[in-house]
Amino acid sequence: MFYDLNIALPESAGKANAQLSGSEWAQVAQAISQARDLGYGVVAVNQTIQGRLTSEHLGVWRGMPAIAGAQLSWSTATGRRSADWRATGQVGRGSIRVVRRVTAVISDAAHGHSLSCSGSGSAAGDYDIVAVRPMSEKLLYAASNGSWDGVDVISLAMGARWGFFAKHKTVGQALALGIAFEIAYDAALAADAAVRQQWVSNAAALVRVTRGRGVVVTSAARQAFGLRSPYDVVHLGDAVQLNADLTKRCVSSNARAVLVHGFTRVATHRAAVSVVLSCGGDGDGDGDGDGDGQPGAKRARTDGDGDSAMAR
Repeated sequence: MFYDLNIALPESAGKANAQLSGSEWAQVAQAISQARDLGYGVVAVNQTIQGRLTSEHLGVWRGMPAIAGAQLSWSTATGRRSADWRATGQVGRGSIRVVRRVTAVISDAAHGHSLSCSGSGSAAGDYDIVAVRPMSEKLLYAASNGSWDGVDVISLAMGARWGFFAKHKTVGQALALGIAFEIAYDAALAADAAVRQQWVSNAAALVRVTRGRGVVVTSAARQAFGLRSPYDVVHLGDAVQLNADLTKRCVSSNARAVLVHGFTRVATHRAAVSVVLSCGGDGDGDGDGDGDGQPGAKRARTDGDGDSAMAR
């Protein structure tokens, strides 16, 4: 399955209690439909905010209209995360799973603590993916060493000069904690040649320091024409010395790992213990839903005529 973890909302969506017009939501819906047609199974709609994350930023999500074939991870009535949502699973033919993401542009270390899931009244738990864009080397270090435990992705501006270097030690700390680094290719499609050149320089530097591990490639598209198919993205990796296999992982397994990281951040205690309450079921008490009373992992594989493959 292929993932695009950044379909961008308009800049106005980053304000507290923001509301988008019908035409703006229509562009988002068109981009999601285009992603489905291009072969993506999961997309993330990204809200970019400046500074501290608060519960007031959730208001914009209540206005999102229904999209044919789209499975949302949140309730449009309340703006809150759906209780029955799961981070992984199969998507039906003709459907696309839509998750919710926030990217906080941080210029002050004090604002970064709003991304911590342990803080009282934190809104980070209502997002499937929490990303941060640190604006200095000191803030990059804070985002990488686990000081803000709600961070799933570090997203650096790919079309502009950073003003600092991403060091191996700092990046290694983030990768060890399961935090991914994002390469958005929107700047690679810019009309300005200087922006495209800067994108190649920044993306190559990030690939070099991560060695291609823990990287996700996204579109950051605001409109449908900013999207590219997964296999076009794979070929784009050649420009930054990233081979086809690693680039394919950037839009598949690496992106899935980001969703799992975000799910465990919310649904487990310290990513180690999860309590699931089950009501009803098939009455066999094993919880696997197959009704045969055996744990799913120990059942023998059978072929079409019902004979056990293990017996042979």
